[in-house]
Amino acid sequence: MRRLLALLSLATLTASAWCQPATEAQKAGVTDPTGLDIMHFTTRLGSFKILDGKGRLEFSFTGTVLLSNVKGQSSVTGRVRREMTREGREVWTGTGRVVVVGEWRGVQWFGRDLTGFWFGAGVIRFAGEFDRNLETGRYWYEDPSNPMYWPGGTTVDIPHPPFRDGANPNTTVRPRKKI
Repeated sequence: MRRLLALLSLATLTASAWCQPATEAQKAGVTDPTGLDIMHFTTRLGSFKILDGKGRLEFSFTGTVLLSNVKGQSSVTGRVRREMTREGREVWTGTGRVVVVGEWRGVQWFGRDLTGFWFGAGVIRFAGEFDRNLETGRYWYEDPSNPMYWPGGTTVDIPHPPFRDGANPNTTVRPRKKI
């Protein structure tokens, strides 16, 4: 029993070592980090829409991006071209990198080869499409060993909502083996 407890505590410490809070580079430009959380995401084919977001959003992509009513700084770099600018909205197409720091009404993307993170607060809607490996994409908060998959359409809050009543969504219940 003592060995089992020692192994469980070692496994817990090892797993927590993989959990990485947001780095200073990921927080760069954010004036007040209170109440903000980190989310990472990646997909080979899909889309997302962030509504009423704030913080720092950074991602590389191929496809089309719409930035709506950004209050703060935004930059789009790479092999991209601006398709439209009107009434606080910008549409960009190509392969590049987006960095938004501040607040925004919406950021929307669709395309392929997306990798990024968001240190902030708001609501994001993921829509995954199956790639040739039948994967839709993944997102995770601080722990990359605990990814969640993008189904056809998922709305996710950031900061990560706590689970009620001490429930742990990572708990796996396995039937006991008969001896």
